[in-house]
Amino acid sequence: MTDEQIARLPKAEVHLHLEGTITPETLWAMAAANHVALPVDSIHELQRLYTFTSFDAFIELWLLMCSCFRTPEDYELMVDGFLAECARQNIRYAELHFTPYNHERFGIGGRKALDIVTRRLSDAQASGGPVVRLITDISGESSGQSGDYTVTLLEEEANPLVVALGLGGPETGLPRAMFKEWFARARRAGYWTVAHAGETGGAEHVQQAVTELGVRRVQHGVRAAEDPAALRLLAEKGVCCDIALTSNECLKVVPSVAAHPLRRFMEAGVPVTLSTDDPPFFGTDLGREWRRARDELGLSTHELWELNLNGLRYGLAETATRRRLLLEFEQAARSILRA
Repeated sequence: MTDEQIARLPKAEVHLHLEGTITPETLWAMAAANHVALPVDSIHELQRLYTFTSFDAFIELWLLMCSCFRTPEDYELMVDGFLAECARQNIRYAELHFTPYNHERFGIGGRKALDIVTRRLSDAQASGGPVVRLITDISGESSGQSGDYTVTLLEEEANPLVVALGLGGPETGLPRAMFKEWFARARRAGYWTVAHAGETGGAEHVQQAVTELGVRRVQHGVRAAEDPAALRLLAEKGVCCDIALTSNECLKVVPSVAAHPLRRFMEAGVPVTLSTDDPPFFGTDLGREWRRARDELGLSTHELWELNLNGLRYGLAETATRRRLLLEFEQAARSILRA
């Protein structure tokens, strides 16, 4: 698959945090406009914070970024930036992780933030923009408060863009099984469930996400490669892992993309997708993830395209929408890949 073909093909991305699409330049401007003090004196110093020495350093910057949201216009700016990237990269379907509790804690309120975001996304889709669905995450670093808050919000909402409960943030000291009751409540309310697992936690976290949380997909799941039983469980249950190569490299989950166990997952029969996680934080975009998978892991054109289609096959939007997009994607591939 050539670089030109990668650029032209329609794409699906299902492991992307909406807040994680904020660029350092936007964060710097937002902090200045809202009179939020940053621990740096220039945009150049802020950009240097995006080289992470640990997952904790990443979370520290993440929470600092969340504290800069103060006005409705900040949320609109974030969505507009994401939509511009979708247009640039031809991303036609996306599932965005969004953490209402952080905006209750730092910003204008979780429910209000959710309303602004979904209204902006709905308007964009009606005007020909991408199809987007939201996964509302429990934030692991504040799980005692965010768990009940997030699930209660879901129980009280009937927002057509919100399709799932998710779980993000750190894993250390936070076994996935401890979130079981919140996930059961979300399923009773009619939502899908997904969870970050096997990023900073071991293979047992991936197993717990499948057996205890009943997830449809696992974000990352990388460390399941350490345990053949975990890989078998994922394959037997048909649970998809949403892989983010550059994120895993930058946060030291793997020593390099070349050493990433993505192909081992594929050979074990585990369905996988490719995504960016938080693209400005890791200096990447979806096209670069495809190119790195091709160049550093040796994925063929057919394999790359199958990973892309998995974003629709294992997506959480209604079946008719995903089928329509699958047909559109397949038609585009016939034209672009055989040209």
